[in-house]
Amino acid sequence: MNHLAKELTMEMIPERYRPIAELIGIDNLLKLAEYVHGDEFYIPAPSFFLRPVRDKKIREEYDGRNHHELAKKYALNERTIREICEGLKPVPEEDDRQLTLF
Repeated sequence: MNHLAKELTMEMIPERYRPIAELIGIDNLLKLAEYVHGDEFYIPAPSFFLRPVRDKKIREEYDGRNHHELAKKYALNERTIREICEGLKPVPEEDDRQLTLF
């Protein structure tokens, strides 16, 4: 079957699948077809795959008081920000870290 793949051109691919072939290439389309093997196949939106990176950045930027700013920056609600940051210790403010003499 691999010897046939070498002669497959974009024009031979049914129109319905050409956009995918143009995006990922004919070889990768064949690999995907082999993997799916005729079953229905769902690919989530890019945000699904990027969520762990987004959540990591939110945790890095979290200071215990900036729920609102993070929610606005990442287009989430404050509850989601709190859930993402659950269990993290807030970063103390400069004044909170300073020792007093008296």
